[in-house]
Amino acid sequence: MNQPNKILIADDSESYLRIIQQIFEIVGHKHELYFARDGKSACDLAIQHLPDLIILDVIMPEMNGIDAAKILRNNHATQHIPIIMLSATESLKSAYEVGANDFISKPFNQYELLIKVRSALNLVEKIKEANAGKKIDEEKLAEYDQLKLETIKKQEDSKFDLKYSARIQRSILPRAEQMAEILDEYFILNLPRNIVSGDFYWIGRHNNMKVVAAIDCTGHEIAGALMTMAGMAFLNDILGGNKSYTPGQVLAELRKMVMNLLRHTGEEGEASDGMDVSIAMIDNANSKLYFAGANNPIYIVQNNQLIQLKGDRMPIGVNLNFQREFEDSEIGINEGDSVYLFSDGYADQFGGPGNKKFRYKQFQDLLLEIHQKPLFEQKEILQRTFLGWKGNYPQIDDVLVIGFKIK
Repeated sequence: MNQPNKILIADDSESYLRIIQQIFEIVGHKHELYFARDGKSACDLAIQHLPDLIILDVIMPEMNGIDAAKILRNNHATQHIPIIMLSATESLKSAYEVGANDFISKPFNQYELLIKVRSALNLVEKIKEANAGKKIDEEKLAEYDQLKLETIKKQEDSKFDLKYSARIQRSILPRAEQMAEILDEYFILNLPRNIVSGDFYWIGRHNNMKVVAAIDCTGHEIAGALMTMAGMAFLNDILGGNKSYTPGQVLAELRKMVMNLLRHTGEEGEASDGMDVSIAMIDNANSKLYFAGANNPIYIVQNNQLIQLKGDRMPIGVNLNFQREFEDSEIGINEGDSVYLFSDGYADQFGGPGNKKFRYKQFQDLLLEIHQKPLFEQKEILQRTFLGWKGNYPQIDDVLVIGFKIK
């Protein structure tokens, strides 16, 4: 490209504009970037500068991206500029109907953005070259339209695959009536980053004890779903058999199965796929709770004091300490104690003032503040607080929080 391409980006979120700008800076592309915070400003800048590519967020104040795209498509000067829509997949139909050339779902992967921008700009360059010598013939236009339709279909097929995976994933999780028999009073806050979650939970009985486990698998979407299904099957085998295990022994057996599944041998350079797990066994007859964790802790609130039992600093999977045993912890429990197991998605979420992590200390303070409330109300507060903290920032990870009372 002899001249830098001009790209217009419209998004009402300052953080997204900054992220996109940083992505281009990191890879070293020399583009002229123009920024707009609403649809009207985007239309004005497009007519003024005639960019080579326009990236429009769907949801913006005053005039949204769909309405802005309509105006640009109806203007002779801007009607042929490629438009990439940026928003949730629910807007695919509207984006297609107004003539968008491509679509990126939020939160997006930086390489997905770069690939689609490069593809659009390559098309622009080809069009410029063709216009310099001759008009684009109908066959090329038909091919371009066909490519656009194929892109939309691939995106729709991908969304269908994710929804189908999510249905399968939900079907293997413990049923509500089964969990109610074991835990009496409980809540499960499960917020996938996308349609399918890499977090899951196991609730059942083993050795006349109640068992609750929260598991955070490597990966998201379909890759995460496959790991969750494998993890659920492994835990069913371990805890559903006749052999008696402590929580630490359960984690050791799970590690063997996961490493075997992923063909890990412990050699240097192997991918560090696996799981982070917290598992508790509740012995009501002896008023004891037994715990072991792979990277994740557990919180118990007793007499208005939060007690943390820390897990081992190693995952379920290959790591430097994969031959080391997981340690068991125990604590005396009383009726009315509150117990919480969770993945790291809640505490690690960015948002709030200054776009910072929520962090575990704030998470602990929140649990102490609400632990005496009914469990359904605790779940509502946790969800409302999380969404309020996240605001317009993208969710960075799957979120799982399990809370229950000792009965």
